[in-house]
Amino acid sequence: MATGPRRTVRAVLLDAGGVLLELDFAFLARLIEARGRQVAREALRRAERRARDEIEQRLAAGGRPADTWRDYFHVILGAVGVPGDEHDRIVDALWEAHRRVGLWTVAPAGAVETVRRLRERGLRLAVVSNAEGQVARDLEAAGYRGLFDAVVDSHLVGVEKPDPRIFAIALERVGTAPEHAVHVGDVPSVDVVGAQAAGITPLLLDPHGRYRHVPVTHLRVLADLVGWLGEPGGSPGDPLPAHKAKA
Repeated sequence: MATGPRRTVRAVLLDAGGVLLELDFAFLARLIEARGRQVAREALRRAERRARDEIEQRLAAGGRPADTWRDYFHVILGAVGVPGDEHDRIVDALWEAHRRVGLWTVAPAGAVETVRRLRERGLRLAVVSNAEGQVARDLEAAGYRGLFDAVVDSHLVGVEKPDPRIFAIALERVGTAPEHAVHVGDVPSVDVVGAQAAGITPLLLDPHGRYRHVPVTHLRVLADLVGWLGEPGGSPGDPLPAHKAKA
């Protein structure tokens, strides 16, 4: 497991979906049920973890992030038993709901408070998200209003992770050099690869220990980031303690 770099962290970049926002599983269940299929929320949660793994494999094999949205929901629907010939109809409805009101709209437990604590430490904070143009709206609705110095939405800036240019945009907006920034994400082929290409230290949010093979610092929950950073006011160059994810 990698250890923290000997550098001062002045900015924290964070992914949105999977880190700051999670699927509203209750809303997702209602949307599916409205189209004639009953599904339990816990089954959707399990299916979503499976979908993450499958999409990560496709991205690692060279797939484009922009092409994976529909595939992600096809995997979820298949995993909860929805017949394949019904997938397109339901995914179309999910896309419309996502554009209209958002599907990733729930802040994980403790996430808003963690971001607030990071801000109170004087860190510059930015969101770097592969999104569809509405991530700033969804973050505000989830309780993050006023907590970020910048929100970089791939749809709006025309470049997506893992392209290092989207990270460069975020760094420019928060006025921080890459060697003084970290990025917290949950998809190795997008977040880790992209941050490293941009010269930024990647941290992998891996609550279930699914990516132990990825040789970077892992976080079990977002709140672990506060401890990883150490005490405020440390001397420049102090080593940052690593955190090993737990299964």
